[in-house]
Amino acid sequence: MTQHSQSFTLASAVVPIGSKRKGMTWQTVQDIVLERIQNGIWPEGELIPTECDLAAELGCARATVNRAMQALAENGVVERRRKVGTRVATHPRVQLVRTLLRRELEAAGHEYGYKLVSAKETMAPNDVAQAMMLRNSETLLYSRSVYFADGVPYCCEERWTNTFAASGITAKVLEGISACEWLLGNVPLNRASMSVGVATADSEFIAPALNLPQSDPVLHLERLEWLNNMPVSLSRRYFPRDHRFEGQI
Repeated sequence: MTQHSQSFTLASAVVPIGSKRKGMTWQTVQDIVLERIQNGIWPEGELIPTECDLAAELGCARATVNRAMQALAENGVVERRRKVGTRVATHPRVQLVRTLLRRELEAAGHEYGYKLVSAKETMAPNDVAQAMMLRNSETLLYSRSVYFADGVPYCCEERWTNTFAASGITAKVLEGISACEWLLGNVPLNRASMSVGVATADSEFIAPALNLPQSDPVLHLERLEWLNNMPVSLSRRYFPRDHRFEGQI
């Protein structure tokens, strides 16, 4: 299956203040900065130490810190301004507006259906781990599900959810409600990124879920949702190639 992916990376464990490590990577520095932000050591809007100060503290090159900050800025976690410095990004405390498939189908006069195919805690593939900014030992709740319109497969979804950020979501919960609906009611997500591309129907999940020939082209919609500076859930939905996205602006 061919598909597009984001290019964010995060790895390793937090390094205690004042420790020195040879060969520290920018991914490790990124991990340290993100840990401090998510733990509230550096709250939203706060000006964080300079690259020179961080490099001195962590015992690494300034270029290593710069690369880490660049990646965090690209992900919207920090904001960088020349001659001002780097601040933790501030995000509005509003519920992210999302369109549920249930509402979309029922508004079009169709009977909505949902089926959980599988769900388990597991290590994420590299591209997902990078997009979700995972540390080496972290796992995600990986689920596969199918949505129906009048009993016919409408789309299928694979989703990776951070159960630390979305406390309470389990495989058992997803037997009765989709992850999207559960998150809407339980986690105040307030930002997201989305990409649309083309994939091919694999024999393991997509082709049988949508009743398509193997390797048939499908539309691929990927969405990464955040709560402030923490990635919460990454979903990939696959639609038959004749599907049309409609909306109003």
